[in-house]
Amino acid sequence: MRKTTRNKQIHEYATQKFKSQKTDHKKHPLNIKYINLKRGNKSISNTILILENSKACFEYAHKNKKSYSHYVEVIFAGFHQPSKDIDSLSLKILKAFLKRFKVYSIDLAGDFNWNHSVNNANKALLAKAVEKYIQGDGNIRNEGSSLYVNATKTNHHLCKILLYDKYKKQTEYHKENIHPHLREWKRLEITLGIKKRFFKWIEDDEVNDGISLLNDITLKLGGRGIIGLSVEVLSKQIQKLKDLRRGIYFPAWAKIPKKEKNKPKTRKEYQF
Repeated sequence: MRKTTRNKQIHEYATQKFKSQKTDHKKHPLNIKYINLKRGNKSISNTILILENSKACFEYAHKNKKSYSHYVEVIFAGFHQPSKDIDSLSLKILKAFLKRFKVYSIDLAGDFNWNHSVNNANKALLAKAVEKYIQGDGNIRNEGSSLYVNATKTNHHLCKILLYDKYKKQTEYHKENIHPHLREWKRLEITLGIKKRFFKWIEDDEVNDGISLLNDITLKLGGRGIIGLSVEVLSKQIQKLKDLRRGIYFPAWAKIPKKEKNKPKTRKEYQF
């Protein structure tokens, strides 16, 4: 288990993603560590994040009359990454946690083509698409090629909404060689607070509310050629988690594979 400062990509992701989890408690500051499940991995995929002294941990500790440091948050991120191969060990460990613990929150993401830039100039387009899910103006802010919606209505168990330029993030930030036909690739991501067993949440069909919400916002944005979260993809993920023996894999289809280096020809190959 290491501090995120040892991995630039993970550190920047964690700093941005969990900055709202900081508290004013000086003796117990927010501390984020990670466990790498795949050798040489530098991204959040195939990684476990551990949050100590977060707001959520303090709330649980106060509710159950425990010390501040009694609970930690365990985050499994990057399972919906078309440019990353998901290792089987990551799924195996995730399943063990899902069987043992309740899920505090979950992110659902949908990918689509959108011929608009994700910036302050197009903030009004997002505000219009999410107007029935937000309080007031939604407190929408722009950071880089991302738009964050923080003031959401709680009746949908909706905590956050995020729209960002996925192609730009993967090519400029992660330096990945993504297929050029995905230049307009945008991602809509929502965070749902579920606070219950994952498989119970699935059995109760509550995941369908999240899918409907994603589809509704995407259609109102004018997104087209949806390539991301579909019933088929989600169904495969759930099937795999229920039975790890199933031959279901999630290859990195969005990334152009590296060309194999030219192997030296043998003597026989040089003969005419």
